[in-house]
Amino acid sequence: MSSTEAVRSNDYVVQPISNVLGAEIIGLDVSEPLDVRALAVIRQAFIEHHLLVFRNQSLSDEAQVAFSKQFGQLEAFPEADKTRNAIEIYNVANVSPEGEQFDINDHRAIYQKVNARFHTDSSYRTIPSLASIMYGMEVLPDSAEGGETEFSNMFLAYDALSEQIRARLEPLHMVHYYEFGRRLYPELPPVSIEERRMVPPVTHPVIRVHPDRNNRRSLFITTNAGNEIGGMTLEEGQALHAELAEHVAQPQFCHRHRWQRGDLVMWDNRCLLHRAIDYDMAAHRRVLRRTTVAGAGPIAGPFSGTS
Repeated sequence: MSSTEAVRSNDYVVQPISNVLGAEIIGLDVSEPLDVRALAVIRQAFIEHHLLVFRNQSLSDEAQVAFSKQFGQLEAFPEADKTRNAIEIYNVANVSPEGEQFDINDHRAIYQKVNARFHTDSSYRTIPSLASIMYGMEVLPDSAEGGETEFSNMFLAYDALSEQIRARLEPLHMVHYYEFGRRLYPELPPVSIEERRMVPPVTHPVIRVHPDRNNRRSLFITTNAGNEIGGMTLEEGQALHAELAEHVAQPQFCHRHRWQRGDLVMWDNRCLLHRAIDYDMAAHRRVLRRTTVAGAGPIAGPFSGTS
C-alpha cells in the first residue's frame, strides 16, 4: 500500500490522494522539459503510488507528446478514426477531433462503452504498455453524474486472494484480443485487415511478477479485451474470469478520479485497471487526450525465472 505522507521540495509537493492508490503533484508545470531531479521524483512517486495527477496544466498536443516521451517510447494506435493529428495521440471522447459531438448511436460513441469495462491499456499487444497519460480538455460540469475514471489496484486485489485461489491462478494465462469489443457490441464496424495484422490475439500470465518492485505479484486481467483462460474449457475459463472481474471491482481496491479541465493524469498500466464511469453522452461533452508509453518487454509471470 502506498504511503500517505506528503513529499515536499522547494518547488512542488507529492500529496497522496488515498490509501489505495494515487498522488497529486502540486506546483509542477509539465509543459516544459523536466530537470533530472524532477524526473527522479516523478518516477519514484509513480512506483509508489501508481497514479499521478498534475492539475491546472496547459498542454498542446506537442507538449503532451514531449512530456510523455521523457518516460519512454510512445505507442502508435491502430484506429485511424480515433487518433488526433498524430498516431501517438488517442482521442478518448464523445466528440470528434474536429469538434463534432457524436450521436449516441455513432460507432465511436458506442466504442466508449467498451472502455466502461475494467481494463489495462494495450493488453492486447505482445508487449503491453507501461503507462497511459491523459489530459482533460473538456470535462463534465460538477452537477453532472458520471464521467469519472475509476482505477483498481491489482497489487491489493492479488494480496486479498486466498492461497488456494493464488495457487489455482499461478500457471494460467489469459487470452487478450483487440477484436473482443466487437463481441460485446456487434454493431461496431468489423476490425480491418490492417488492425488484425497490427494486433493479433496474445496471451499473458494472469499473475504478473514485477521485477522493479522486488518481484511483487499482481493480477493482470482485462474485461474489455477477452474473457478466456488458456488451459481451461471455454465455460470454466469464462466462469473464472467472471469471478476475477467481480473481485477486482470491489471498492476497497478502487479510487475514482473526477476530471477537471487541465488535469493531466498518468497511471501505471502494469498494476492498475481502469474504466470510464457511465454518463449522459447526449447531454455532455467529454474530451480527453491520451498518449501511451510503450512497455519494455514481455510480461513476467510466476514461471518466467524472475520470482
